[in-house]
Amino acid sequence: MVTQRLKPLSNPTFKRHVIVLALWGIGSLGYAASRPTVSSPVKPPVKSATSVAAKTNKTALTPAITQAIAGANPAIAVPISGVNAANGVPDGADNDNLSDDGADDGGEVDITSTAPIVTNPANQPKDTQPIAPASEQIQQVALGAVSPVTVEKFVKMIDIIRQNYVTNVDDESLFANAMAGTLAGLDPYSEYLDANAFENLRLFTEGDIGSIGVSVSFHADVDSWVFDDVLPNSPAAKAGIQRGNYLHQINDNKLDNTRTPQDVDQLLTGIAGTTARLLVSDKGRRKHLVVVQRTLLQQQAMSANIINGVAVVHIPVFQNNTQQQFLMALTKLNQPFSVLVLDLRNNPGGVLSAANDIASLFMNDKVVAQIKNRQGIQEVIRTHGKAQFADLPLAVLQNRYSASAAEVLASALQNNQRAKVYGETSYGKGSIQSIVPINDNEAVKLTVAHYYSSKGEKIDGVGVKPDVVLTGAETSWLDQVLADLQTTKRSYQFLLKPTPTPQSF
Repeated sequence: MVTQRLKPLSNPTFKRHVIVLALWGIGSLGYAASRPTVSSPVKPPVKSATSVAAKTNKTALTPAITQAIAGANPAIAVPISGVNAANGVPDGADNDNLSDDGADDGGEVDITSTAPIVTNPANQPKDTQPIAPASEQIQQVALGAVSPVTVEKFVKMIDIIRQNYVTNVDDESLFANAMAGTLAGLDPYSEYLDANAFENLRLFTEGDIGSIGVSVSFHADVDSWVFDDVLPNSPAAKAGIQRGNYLHQINDNKLDNTRTPQDVDQLLTGIAGTTARLLVSDKGRRKHLVVVQRTLLQQQAMSANIINGVAVVHIPVFQNNTQQQFLMALTKLNQPFSVLVLDLRNNPGGVLSAANDIASLFMNDKVVAQIKNRQGIQEVIRTHGKAQFADLPLAVLQNRYSASAAEVLASALQNNQRAKVYGETSYGKGSIQSIVPINDNEAVKLTVAHYYSSKGEKIDGVGVKPDVVLTGAETSWLDQVLADLQTTKRSYQFLLKPTPTPQSF
């Protein structure tokens, strides 16, 4: 591929590394009744039609969820960030006075081994302070030294449930629920993955967007959101959701008449393989929780068009081949352009290194984001290679559903004075999840770190604030951006043409 002004673009091969997380177990709890070891936890409502016991071979697992950060120092084991459409609206973004901080936006996750994490102090930024280790904040006990009183209370609780609950519950179910509850109590993104959930999550390797196979609308006559359609054999149908059921809540986001159809649609969709917790009822009767995994893939093609010399490229999600797709989209324009708009609206994130690949097209050796874990270890992500569009005027368009890797890209371009950000405050997803296998069939999805902007500013729960706040109907936002860009100085025109070897950029 060539341009009028640039040499043929190159897409350099770079190293990708996955986080290595030390996973410590809690000491064995004594069981007065000498119950057998739990080996087959109860399945959640979502069931895979073709569930196969997944092996935890490292070679197979490494690319199964996402790839690690590009260009990392080989001596450093680095987590990759936040695989989420954003499933919630950040507080202050929707004016509904609801607390939206618990939505699972499906942040980037990474399957890990259980080796200790290694750090390289040389890569720590000088202008930020490490996070204090957790040991300074909470009391730690030796493995196996859990208080006998705590163990006794737990055993009594299990026994009370076994003897008095309205229906019989097997011990495997009780302990599976206990594991799930332990993780759910940490934060909205950590969870226990049984065999079906683990297998489904491993199937999605490229950060695709997934849905649960429903259509929902607000019915004023019953003042509720109602499932108008449930696709046969969809994740929702397999979870027992039926047409006509009421939908009251998605994750921690309560639904009322102030929500828009786009709000609900974005809350229901997300990175393929992630889960959504739905509060459902049968025509207003008893509400119950249904956990559904987003395994129905939605085609999300990258689109590009040109308006008055301004190229507009919509990036729906960040995948391993996003940079190649981006360049091919510009090639298909077959017209010169002098300004570029990156449309990141509704982008839930995906593979963080892919966002860095896009940033590397526009900036030379600039900080994109910082990674911090519980030990205060800091890894700085920088752009790599030569920026082929370093002189191209650039703008970013985002909305409240732009999340995770999309926020990293927007903040990096904004903080390095490379682009002006338009729209509204983004979602605010800055936590990083890793998938740690427990055995061949089960795993733990655990929040292991947070990423910060290139300046060390917090993104999680805060979001990226735009330079220019856009108002009115969102359908008019692009027109507002294009009008503002008319005064932008345009020094060069760019035209991309295909090369005989399209794999080499």
